[in-house]
Amino acid sequence: MHPFVKISLFVFTLMLMSYLSNVYISLMCLILFVYATYIAGNGFLRVVKRMKWLFISIFIIYAYGTPGEYISHIPSSVAPTIEGCILGIIQIVKLIIALATLSILFATSSKEQLMIGLHLMLLPLNLLGLNTNKFTARLLLTLGYVEELAANLKFKFRFDQLDNMLSTTELINHSRVVTLHNLAFKWTDIGVLILLFTSTAALFYFKVPF
Repeated sequence: MHPFVKISLFVFTLMLMSYLSNVYISLMCLILFVYATYIAGNGFLRVVKRMKWLFISIFIIYAYGTPGEYISHIPSSVAPTIEGCILGIIQIVKLIIALATLSILFATSSKEQLMIGLHLMLLPLNLLGLNTNKFTARLLLTLGYVEELAANLKFKFRFDQLDNMLSTTELINHSRVVTLHNLAFKWTDIGVLILLFTSTAALFYFKVPF
């Protein structure tokens, strides 16, 4: 599948969550969680595990900050609301869906392929004066530099290293040439894009949640 289509699917999945009921969102989360675990393996599970405190914070904020009916058998002074707990869980589920789709995208595409898809998606911004070629090249080189740092087991990040990273990537950007090879769209890619376009138009036109 063309990387542009994969990125479009990622964006569509995030948008679709706004139109789905809680039941369908939970079902989507279950399916994508299993698939992301199968495709991305332990990498996806590690990311989810590292975000546990964010999930806990989101749940507490929604549980105690949303008005509604208090949970019974708990003193009202410390009891969360039922509506808040439901909203908190749904927000966590949505974050897991976003993480799962992003992990699937990264696991099924190389860095260069993602840059090709991003470059095609940003092409309309050329009309506004943005140099998408330079932006894509700098992003690709910066990601490569970050990967080199991540692979270095002795590397320890410090805030004073941000200036060094910026100057180094600027030097790399001026001394290296980035070549992105265009990938041809297949008939299946065109079919998926047409389906995404019609589905997006239908969602915006009818505005009916499922």
